Amino acid sequence: MNACKSEIKNLWRIIATGPNSILELRAIWPDGITPTQHPMTKCFHAVEYESLDACKKAFEVEALALNGRGYNIYIVMNPISMSFKGRSASDADISHRDLILIDIDRAQKAKEPATDDDVEAANQLAEEIMGYLEHLEWPDPIRVMSGNGHHLYYVMPEFENDEESKKFVQSFLKGLADKFDNGIVKVDTSVFNASRITKVVGTIARKGIESEGRPYRMACML
Repeated sequence: MNACKSEIKNLWRIIATGPNSILELRAIWPDGITPTQHPMTKCFHAVEYESLDACKKAFEVEALALNGRGYNIYIVMNPISMSFKGRSASDADISHRDLILIDIDRAQKAKEPATDDDVEAANQLAEEIMGYLEHLEWPDPIRVMSGNGHHLYYVMPEFENDEESKKFVQSFLKGLADKFDNGIVKVDTSVFNASRITKVVGTIARKGIESEGRPYRMACML
């Protein structure tokens, strides 16, 4: 399976961008694949390109190229401050939060790709959580099959990147986990930090070594 030039463009339906955006790409080598390669980080500053579209295109080209070489590809989820001058954004470098990610994956730690049944179990749990949050008058999420599970991205009004918002997201995810986790799939409660990275749609998710019934899959928007 190859990465997809058309699907990766759906990334910009998830990640908010503007004329001053800084897009941080992380390329991480999958565990268990030898020879091991060092992780890579590259930032794309929109102000350094002739247009925002040119910046996004450069990100797409680099992401697909590195994914083709075997890396898993991620992007920093929340907006990075214009003042950022470093190589890799930390929580302090995030200007504000505008997304909450609910990451649903296998309950047991795994070193290999998910089965189709695993992915479907994650999908079913995503449906349950969506219904629960809809009842609480949350907006519809952006849905992604992440390769081995499901992601729900809730686009939120901008809120401060501070300790209060961190505790809110942390408590929110833990509350969902307590209510919905089962023996097959669970809510990842570790994705509360402001500088969280997330899988780039249109790229192949590689976890360990694929085998019969446990294939690599492309992360895609649903």
